[in-house]
Amino acid sequence: MPQGPRRGGRKGQTYTATPKLRSFDVPPASEVTITRADGTIEVVPAQKPKATKKPARKRGPLICAKCGQRIDGKAVRSTESWTKGKPVHPAGACARETPKRSTKPDPASTLPRARGGTARPYKDPNTRAVRESAWLQVTCPRCGAGPGTRCTVRTPKGTVTGSSIPHQERPQVVRRAMAASAAQKKAERQAQQPR
Repeated sequence: MPQGPRRGGRKGQTYTATPKLRSFDVPPASEVTITRADGTIEVVPAQKPKATKKPARKRGPLICAKCGQRIDGKAVRSTESWTKGKPVHPAGACARETPKRSTKPDPASTLPRARGGTARPYKDPNTRAVRESAWLQVTCPRCGAGPGTRCTVRTPKGTVTGSSIPHQERPQVVRRAMAASAAQKKAERQAQQPR
């Protein structure tokens, strides 16, 4: 195939200009007479132009736009703003997607164990501030549990059971007594200091 002239680029590059003639791509539609240098003449009959198909583009496997993993089953087009229109896994099948948790807690998890649930007993600030040995020495104002016995709680079934946590008022009694004794000690110290 004859090549066009060689040209120099701006920065010293060189490229060959190949002429874009129709005769290079399309076979002759009528018969052609070829005269060679030795004097022989050859007649080439007309040929039917052959339609050349473009090579089919080979596509690789679909890749999920969210997690980057290969999509083996059916792909879905994303509707999220950052991956809009791109292929993603169907809902729940994406490795990056975390399963949605229900906002409502399980009813059994909200009930304490003393009442048939699975929740750990909640200790209010009064209970956490006072040691168990201290509030066990006081009578409970709410349920009347005497010193040395635990507070009693009525279950939904109507039975009465002992609770591992006291009623709020029981540690409060101890806290008030502790605060009163601390205030009394402070007043005694200030009275003893010389002025």
